[in-house]
Parts: sequence; structure tokens; C-alpha cells
Amino acid sequence: MPSQIENADTWTYFIDSKTETDWLLNNPKAFFTDLFTNHYSTTGNFFIGSQSYWNDLKATFFTKVLAVLNVFSNKNYYINLLFFNAFFMVGCVAFYKLIKENFTVNKWLLIIAIFLTPSFLFWCSAIHKDGIVFSATAISLYIFYKILNNSISIQRVIILSICLVIIFALRNYYLLAILPALLGWFLVSKFKLNSRYVFSIITIFCLGIFLFSTATNFTSGIGNSIVTKHNEFLSLDGNTKFTTPKLESNTKSITNYFPFAMQSSLFRPFPNNIKSKGEFFAMFENYVFLIILIIAIISFFYKKNNQIFSSPIILTCFTISFFLLIFIGYTVCFGGAIIRYRSVSFPLLIVPCVLIIFGKTKKETC
Repeated sequence: MPSQIENADTWTYFIDSKTETDWLLNNPKAFFTDLFTNHYSTTGNFFIGSQSYWNDLKATFFTKVLAVLNVFSNKNYYINLLFFNAFFMVGCVAFYKLIKENFTVNKWLLIIAIFLTPSFLFWCSAIHKDGIVFSATAISLYIFYKILNNSISIQRVIILSICLVIIFALRNYYLLAILPALLGWFLVSKFKLNSRYVFSIITIFCLGIFLFSTATNFTSGIGNSIVTKHNEFLSLDGNTKFTTPKLESNTKSITNYFPFAMQSSLFRPFPNNIKSKGEFFAMFENYVFLIILIIAIISFFYKKNNQIFSSPIILTCFTISFFLLIFIGYTVCFGGAIIRYRSVSFPLLIVPCVLIIFGKTKKETC
């Protein structure tokens, strides 16, 4: 069980939530309306880390969730931890069901890929935003699949909407990675389009908008926000901080930074940057994943009529992961933070690779 560590996020949120719980019990109306109260002159930018309602919303929403749980746990951190892990497990099970209903693969390989990835398990099983965000994402994918292939219902629409709101409130950039992928899945499912073409076009289009965003006033806010977030990370100090090329709000700088961003989000921590046992194990885990990825690529070209990579479910997972890795690579300059943020996308990367190597599709609609 985690012990209390000074300044650790998980305990800071819990301590703050105790006061929020008292507020909830004494004045519930004020408690909930505070979530929608802007304490600045403007709402601010979605991605900047200061003077922004949207940035504060992440901590405010998370603290209030803890405050509500405190009512049932009598302000006990470890009972709250059980609540968090219960929701985290629901998300993992939803992702497992999504894959099992559409693909044939050894169940133990699938269990390991979803439930037992070390960094994913470590970060998502604590009282952090990561586990909630993954579970909300996994449930969204499963419900979206049910809507597309079975039938739409009020219950499913409500569940999907709640999950998307949770994602937006806790990690708004994550939602920006999910929506294009869901659009591609919808187009392929409803209009029977070539899935590889659809997802390729959507990915290239979204990537192009980002890389050339500063070229027009209409999209300049996208590139400027990423650069601002990058500079906010640079202003911080930490043991795993690494040097980055200069990133400026212009097309040339943003485009030139792309290879470094992907290198950072995919390969860090490097062997020569290891400063702790945790980083060493994270590096080992990451290299295992890269080996699996290479084998999956080889399997894709070696196997004839491999339909796995044409599945909109698989392409949705890859697309979400790709956009997340881009955002992480452009904004984060700490190896430890990259390990944490990347861990949430690991199942979305590893499971498709496992399926490409060992799996088969059950039906064309998947």
C-alpha cells in the first residue's frame, strides 16, 4: 500500500479533498456550482498551465471526486484507493471484452497485455488521474462499438457522454486524440469505406493542421498552446529533466521538432540517462514493447491476408496512441513524466501488436 510522501500528487489531492468534503456536507449547492465557477477574468486557454479555468478544472474535478468518495470512506485514503481501483478494473474489463468479442487470441496473452503492463499498472492503480482517464477511454470505446454494431440507446449515449466529459475534465488533450479516431471508426463502420485509407487521411489531416497551425490565424492557437505548454514544462526543475531543441511558434520550428518529439515519447528513458531503479525498469519495459512492435511489423508483412490491421478497432487504438505520443513528445521534457503519461497508452499499443502477431478477426465489422 502506498505510504504518505510529502508533495506526492496522490496525497496532496486527498488532503485537499477533506476540506472539500466538509464543504459538500455543509453546503452541497456551493460545492457543485464551484466546479463551474471561473475565478479569472477569462476562461483562458485549454492547454496553458496558469490563469486558465480549463487547466484548473483538472485538479478541481479530481478533488471533488475524492471529496464525494470521502463521504463513503469516512475520509480514508486506502478505502478511496479501493474505489479507484474498482473503476480502473471496470475499464480494463471493458477493453478486454471489446477485444475478445472481435478477435481470436490466447486469453492469457491478452490478460498480460491489458492488465499486467508494469508502468500502466503502477500509475493507473493509484489515486491519480491516469487510471480514471484510461477506464473512461476504454468504456467509451466499448460503448461506441456497441452503438455502431448493435443499436443506439439512451443508456449508451449517457454512459458515452459521461466518459467523454470525464476525459475532458481530467485530460482535455486526451479527448482531442480520441475524437478523430472515433470519427474514422464511424465512417468506416457506417459507409463501409477502406479503413486504412480513412484513418490515414484523418491522421495526416490532423497532423498537418498541427504542424502548420501557426501559418493561419484560425489555427494558430493550436501551435501556440503546445509551445506555451512546452515552455511551462521547461520552467520546472526535476531530476529527470533533459535538454530539448528550442521550440518556437512558427511552422519551421514545430515541423523540425517532430522527430525529436517522437524520439522522446517512444524511446526515453535512454540508457545513459538512467538515474534510478524505476527508470531502469521503465527503460527495460519500453524496449520489450519496441521489440514486440518490430515483431508485429514483420508479422504484418510476412502474413498473407492479415486483416487485423484493417480493423477499425485496431486502427482506432493506434491513432489515439499516435496523437498522445505527439502531444507528450512536444510538451514534456522530463523522463519520469514521459514514463507516466505514456503508460496510459501502453495497452492501446501493445494489444494491437499482440493481435497482429497472434490473433485473428472474428468478423468483418470489427
